[in-house]
Amino acid sequence: MVGNSTIDPNIILDTLVDKFDFIGVTNLYINALIVFAIFFIASFVIRYVFTKILSSLVKGTKTDIDDKIIETAQKPMLFFVIIVGVFLSGYIIHLDDLIGLAYSRIFITIIMYIIFILTIKIIMIIIHGTRESVKDKRRIKAFDKRVFPFFERMLKIVGFAIYFFVFFSVWDINLAPLLASAGVLGLAVAFAAKDTISNIFGGLAIFFDKPYEIGDYVVIDNERGEVVDIGLRSTKIKTRDDVFITIPNSVMASSKVINQTGILPKLRVRIDVGVSYDSDLEKVEKVLMDLAKNEEYIEKNPPAKVRYRTFGDFGINLQFSFWTKNPALKGRHTHFIIKKIHKIFKKENIKIPYPTQELYINNQLNSKK
Repeated sequence: MVGNSTIDPNIILDTLVDKFDFIGVTNLYINALIVFAIFFIASFVIRYVFTKILSSLVKGTKTDIDDKIIETAQKPMLFFVIIVGVFLSGYIIHLDDLIGLAYSRIFITIIMYIIFILTIKIIMIIIHGTRESVKDKRRIKAFDKRVFPFFERMLKIVGFAIYFFVFFSVWDINLAPLLASAGVLGLAVAFAAKDTISNIFGGLAIFFDKPYEIGDYVVIDNERGEVVDIGLRSTKIKTRDDVFITIPNSVMASSKVINQTGILPKLRVRIDVGVSYDSDLEKVEKVLMDLAKNEEYIEKNPPAKVRYRTFGDFGINLQFSFWTKNPALKGRHTHFIIKKIHKIFKKENIKIPYPTQELYINNQLNSKK
């Protein structure tokens, strides 16, 4: 019992059976068969209403939310009607006398589960449809793509909690002893699941601090990849090798995470290259800047940069840095730009130095002989 709010399933079944007194058949089995036939036919009527009438009515609307709701609700409503017919037929022939109150409780439990699942699905359809219609999703915090997965999971958890509360009420389960022992069990569970709890708190820290979001490219422990999911317990990253890595949120919250995407969906690419000491450095810089202006892979704002770094053993080392729009294509863009630099340097007769050794022979000893 949960307070005084216990649901009596027999009252519901008795009320439904009383509605069919007009049939007037004294044979219980025939009466039950007629009731089941009525509900079975009603299921086909409901199917026709959903597929033909309601579907045609919502085709002219501007949104597809109503279409998805009708499509989603069709099968659960069919099951709902058929199950009601089955249980009412069994109740008429007194199947409940064989298994007692559990018969009606099973009936209410199944019906409540169908209603619960259908309600959750409809709510999710409405939320997803509303989110897609909002242009600036950051204005509504729950619709932000880094917040929405967490919000969606929390909504489902609350829904399941409500269902289990009703379930305990239907089955007349007293929650008081469970709640009383929760304090003692809580300590044991907290000790046994300390890693899980730590990950959940890490997920909450990520949720509020927002160091990264879904779609960002991050680097952690020399692993670079795209954030594809942020859950309560872990964060999933897809690497350049299409390998999915699951990292506990406690690790993500306590480690150094480099967000290469940042505020803007751009990524700086740096290419180190060397030129010989005989090169005209002004010309080298101009060639690279012209490449940046004409290359489609390179963003024009912020502009590319050429910076000479060091005098190397074999040449002067410089760094060519530019911005690319899609962080996911960093490797591909680097590949193409290196090929372009090599081709242009060849065309402009700019030498890229490589390790060489020169050997000088002293001929003074031979001349003395």
